[in-house]
Amino acid sequence: MEFTVPAKLPEIPGAIDIDDLVAEFEQSNEVSEAITKGRQWVAKCFYSNQPASIALLRLQKGWSQVELAKRASTSQPHIARIELGNVDPQVSTVKKLARALGVPVEVILEAISPEDEQ
Repeated sequence: MEFTVPAKLPEIPGAIDIDDLVAEFEQSNEVSEAITKGRQWVAKCFYSNQPASIALLRLQKGWSQVELAKRASTSQPHIARIELGNVDPQVSTVKKLARALGVPVEVILEAISPEDEQ
């Protein structure tokens, strides 16, 4: 049985978009710190046995895709496409990601092309 998502989800009265809710919570230093620690926990518990990835590097910092996008001067959808492997970033983007994440360019290259390591 296949599951398909409708093109436009029905609006539920009083519902809040999860991204908007997290952005609102991140305005509070206390809650923001808890969200950061939660992302770091996710990296440790769910990504530690996998090859390095942009998502892992980002989560280890406790950052959302939005935060990485800001720090790398790109957009959140572009970060999502890179993390999913749907796009090969330009060299300039690789450099920006490395600078933002505080890692060498080589680490980013390995993270975006783990299949090349074999």
